[in-house]
Amino acid sequence: LARMLPNVCALSPEFSSLAGRVEDGNTSVKMSFRSVSFTLLRFVRLVSSAKRPIMLVLDDLQWADDTALDVVHTFLSDTMGSCMFFVGTYRDNEVQVGHAVIALMENLKISNVPTNQVSLTGLDQENLNEMVSDALCLYPRICK
Repeated sequence: LARMLPNVCALSPEFSSLAGRVEDGNTSVKMSFRSVSFTLLRFVRLVSSAKRPIMLVLDDLQWADDTALDVVHTFLSDTMGSCMFFVGTYRDNEVQVGHAVIALMENLKISNVPTNQVSLTGLDQENLNEMVSDALCLYPRICK
């Protein structure tokens, strides 16, 4: 986690020591993960409120490991005062039934976290041409 979010190391000296560790399944590493999750959760609770919620956007969740998705689950299932709006994206053609992203969504439902799933498709040639013409302030027939 500290390698993914280098600025997190500035929050506490214990994060810097975790940055070099590799998870090997031993208890101290698991306890360190819980400690880091707890500290990050406290930070989110501190900086977020109903009037100033935090929006967290994570792209390409199909590449996220179980630890990162556990942190996401911890944040989203918090009932003690963090106000977070989460948007997670993944490529559904790269995610199968047993994937960790699917497990995260199932765990969120079990935890009674309200979720919405939106499926998007790619743009066809006409829609892409319209978007480019809007961006360039040109007529669509000129952008073709």
